Amino acid sequence: MKKKEVIVLGSGGHAKVVIDILHQMTDYKIIGVTSTNLTHGSLFQGYDVLGDDNVLPLYKQNGIKHVVMGIGGYRDNNLRRTLFQQIKSLGFEFVNVIHPQSILSETLKLGEGVTIFPGAIINTEVKIGDNVIIATGASVDHETIIENHVLVSAGVTIGANSIIKESALLAIGSIVISGITIGSNSLIAAGAVVVNDVRDNEKVFGLPAKSKH
Repeated sequence: MKKKEVIVLGSGGHAKVVIDILHQMTDYKIIGVTSTNLTHGSLFQGYDVLGDDNVLPLYKQNGIKHVVMGIGGYRDNNLRRTLFQQIKSLGFEFVNVIHPQSILSETLKLGEGVTIFPGAIINTEVKIGDNVIIATGASVDHETIIENHVLVSAGVTIGANSIIKESALLAIGSIVISGITIGSNSLIAAGAVVVNDVRDNEKVFGLPAKSKH
């Protein structure tokens, strides 16, 4: 079977992980990366830097339809969300990048442009939207909903029947108990333990997690 040709968007640490995962998959061939800080014609992880994202329409005209999100966002999800929307408007399809050493329920429902790192565990009837990152060793329990553009960082635990709303950021090692709603654009700090609902745009810290005023 002919491999699908893909372009990786970005040239930072997250893009390195994404490229490594793509090497573990068998369906895709990387033809190059886009970058705003590397010179056109240089190499990134052994692949050609094609230019910045302004070159993408040319590749679309030449029959390239698939791209991979290589932008992370450990501080917020704004850049990744904006880029996803811009590239979708050009008519590209985002590939789901899923490490074979993740454990995924057969009832999992995935959106587009999802990245799942090694060691992640996602249980029964979870729904994950577009442009979501589930990082190394994170776990998501049954019937939880994760909306678009969310970042679930390494080692995060999300209990069952929770709702993680659009563009929320759950920092490394945080815990969300079952049945909790995490508001859109909110931040759950590293190591925080969330036992109550979190409002939109709220930042919570500590054990139990509380807002800082």
